[in-house]
Amino acid sequence: MQLTFIGTGDCAGVPVYNCTCPICAESRTNPQKRRSSCCAYLTTETTRLLIDAGAPDLGDRFSRNAIDLILLSHYHIDHVYGLFPMRWGSSCKPIPVYGPDYPKGCADLLQHPGIFDFSHTLQPFISQQLTDIEITPLPLNHSKPSLGYALKYGNSRLAWLSDTSGLPGDTINFLKKWLPSTMVLDCTFPPLEHPHPNHNDIDSAIALHHAIGPESTYLTHISHDLDFWFSTSGFLLPQGLHLASDGLNMRV
Repeated sequence: MQLTFIGTGDCAGVPVYNCTCPICAESRTNPQKRRSSCCAYLTTETTRLLIDAGAPDLGDRFSRNAIDLILLSHYHIDHVYGLFPMRWGSSCKPIPVYGPDYPKGCADLLQHPGIFDFSHTLQPFISQQLTDIEITPLPLNHSKPSLGYALKYGNSRLAWLSDTSGLPGDTINFLKKWLPSTMVLDCTFPPLEHPHPNHNDIDSAIALHHAIGPESTYLTHISHDLDFWFSTSGFLLPQGLHLASDGLNMRV
């Protein structure tokens, strides 16, 4: 499987509107420092899968033939925003969208789906074979019903886990047995005195990396606060842990 990070930022992105911190200031002139809303593009020999859809320019990035299906973790706006203009496009057949069973969803998008088919709901721990990828939905800890995904293709195993604060015990136990080779994990904040209810801080993310034990973990849903903390603290990530960046492309 080939994975490309389209967006690795939190809901505000980087730069944050009207913020003058050094990270935001630099990102306005250095595109490599920018972070769009969280989403990624996963391909195999026969399948092209969009994971979340927060980036606003998805319609410019991808032709209709470049997307076979879309996998949504949840229906917060920063994970579906890119679908709003795309839905009014022209298509020979609907694009299937898979996600949690949440009828409220993002209301206007579900009521006026355009070229998208939102009828494909997923249930935790019930695996499905979608084209050539086996997908197992995993419960997350978030303010709306949210799913992570264990994606298996041949010997490759990828766990996609955004947005979440910690992980439910059943999800941790599943991942320990399933043994992902690569894990993509929410890490929004620098060290916090008290856990955030919806997103991991760096301490929580490191603890999950060690508890689950993948070969590599890539941190995503990153805020400008976390980028600033890394730039000033001198902190070095443990072996196997990496900060993802927009445009990063890798084989998993």
